[in-house]
Amino acid sequence: MIGLKGVFEVVEKDGAGRIGKIFTKHGVIETPYFFPVINIHVPIVSPADLKSLGYNAFITNAYTIWRDEKLHELALERGIHGLFGDWQGPIMTDSGAYQLSVYGDVEVSNVEIVKFQNDIGVDIGVILDVPLYRGSIEERKRAIDETIRRAREAHEEGFITEENEVIWVGPLHGNPIESLLEYSIRNMLRYPFKMYALGSLVPYMEEYQIYQLIRSALFVKRNFPSNYPIHLFGVGHPMVFSFFVLLGFDTFDSALYALAAKDGRYLTVHGTYNIKYMEYFPCSCPICSKYTPRELMEMTIHERQHYLAMHNLYVINMEIRRIKQAIWEGTLWELVAQRASSHPELARAYSLLLSGKKEIFEFFETYEPTFKRRGVLITRPEETNLPVVIRYKKRIIERLFIWSDKLIISTPRGISKLPAYLGAQVFILDDVFGFIPREIRNMYPLFQHMSYRSRIPEDVLRWTKEIIETHLLTKFKEVYFFDEKKEFALRLREHFGFGEVYTGQDIGVLNIDDVRLFTTKAMLRFQFGPGAEDAVGKVKFEHSRTTGMLRKIYAADITKDEEKIILWELEDIIKDKLKRGEKIPQDPFTELYINRGRIWLLASIVAENFKLVPQPLLAYRLWKIFRDKLQYSIILREEAEPFVREGKSIFSKFVIEVDPQIRASDEILVLNEEKKLIAIGRAVIGSKEMLEFKRGVAARNRYGISLEL
Repeated sequence: MIGLKGVFEVVEKDGAGRIGKIFTKHGVIETPYFFPVINIHVPIVSPADLKSLGYNAFITNAYTIWRDEKLHELALERGIHGLFGDWQGPIMTDSGAYQLSVYGDVEVSNVEIVKFQNDIGVDIGVILDVPLYRGSIEERKRAIDETIRRAREAHEEGFITEENEVIWVGPLHGNPIESLLEYSIRNMLRYPFKMYALGSLVPYMEEYQIYQLIRSALFVKRNFPSNYPIHLFGVGHPMVFSFFVLLGFDTFDSALYALAAKDGRYLTVHGTYNIKYMEYFPCSCPICSKYTPRELMEMTIHERQHYLAMHNLYVINMEIRRIKQAIWEGTLWELVAQRASSHPELARAYSLLLSGKKEIFEFFETYEPTFKRRGVLITRPEETNLPVVIRYKKRIIERLFIWSDKLIISTPRGISKLPAYLGAQVFILDDVFGFIPREIRNMYPLFQHMSYRSRIPEDVLRWTKEIIETHLLTKFKEVYFFDEKKEFALRLREHFGFGEVYTGQDIGVLNIDDVRLFTTKAMLRFQFGPGAEDAVGKVKFEHSRTTGMLRKIYAADITKDEEKIILWELEDIIKDKLKRGEKIPQDPFTELYINRGRIWLLASIVAENFKLVPQPLLAYRLWKIFRDKLQYSIILREEAEPFVREGKSIFSKFVIEVDPQIRASDEILVLNEEKKLIAIGRAVIGSKEMLEFKRGVAARNRYGISLEL
């Protein structure tokens, strides 16, 4: 039997969007997911059609089955899956709330329809809620109160429980009035639903009031726990999915694909066409590849509806897959930017999400991964307020590693002309991030961004001037400005109002060891925060033979106490060599450590985003520094310790304490209840989610530390 605490987990993230898994009696639904509405009385497409298009779950109306005497009996006899030709995947059912909203009444009570759904074996069911799209605040609140009463009723009747295998959905209403949404959320969370859904949306979608819907959706997600799958009733146009996924919504349902087909409407990610006015199909799906618009128009009504519905479902599924790929590679914001051009309401909503408002930034920053697989593309002005950009601007003030009392502020054009080993800190002016310290310029998202701008705008220069004056200027005795064109450097100096132009003055020269050390310290402090730079004293670098980029950092200052870690790691190295059939050194400690100059691997560098991945030695050093502050660390329950030390995944249900600044993709230290280091991990989800989720992996285990430290 599936317990309520374990029906949903997250495996990948971008923005507040997530690729997740909903575990049902009839299989796993990978989110984001769209449930096509199947009308058992008017099946424009069949379950077999859905399967051929890649769908493994759908939604149907339990109320219409309940009303039909023959279907009612068959459903009770065969179960809901048998009613649809022994469909093997999950089936979600609605309760009749849509009919209630349209006709004002239904012939079934809440308990009756809930019991019916339970008896016919649905995987995901919905109580008979009371949607209300129009009316005064008082009228809407009465409808919400009735939905809350029905939730309590279903709970008291023994359906909404932690033990029930049905995933019961708790409907949320009040859109677009935030006070009512908050009231609905607060009260519905009192009952142990496995899943929640935002309703009362259809009229807004039909009237293209998408901006208002996104505002309401944002409010709901800002005020909702992260550990539930959240559904959107009646949202079925492919051009809007990416927006709602970005906000953290997981599943959708709609009959739009079929209703549009009946009207001859052809859905695309850029909007809707009427097939009457089409000469070409801008799609390569099996339908569009085989037929022309004219050929479809010449078909019978039923044939045309079927083929248009199949196309519409194909486009929806392709968009969901495209969204998943964007989440996986870290380009969901980029996809949303593309979809924002599809409709003025979407463009307006996109501007809202990137308005820079404190509460919106803080919401996204909580869920935004720290490192991504792809870089950042800045294609329009508002994207300078992307969460990764604002996060950098907030962090750099605290996380900047300063090693010199001299500073050179260089233009991007001038940086290639400056010697690499100057005895001065170098800041590179940037049109998006303001300024970038040279030591960390390869780290995500700094090197991995491109902008449409050809020059640094005034507002960015103004921000840079303010930050340097307010937080940094007192730390430097000498400040210089540099560009290969002296007159441009002079203009910068005049703009900032301090310092002088650098023309080759004697500011000292560093040796290669100091450059490597300062680079490592700067990277450590930027990635792990203040104090992390103290984990290194002398380092050696290893660069890629093909690209020349930094790939590994070795410690060259290993203490006698730390050699126990090397001896422990050597045991694993020998085991790996044995597995590969390689020759084993007679004295591994001497041959692999002493004879190599007493250096040992501290960290490897991820090529795609320049993230430092700590090896056990660096983890040990960071742990000694961070142990009392719990910086970039999580604490697990005692029962998880043996498995985690063996290298098993770190599950959310065992997390009891976590550093609030941890975000998805961060490298973290894993401690036991005594605050001893037991593993090094990569966070799959952020700190808020680690504490809220009761199922799934909180962090991937990079190294289980079996050694007692």
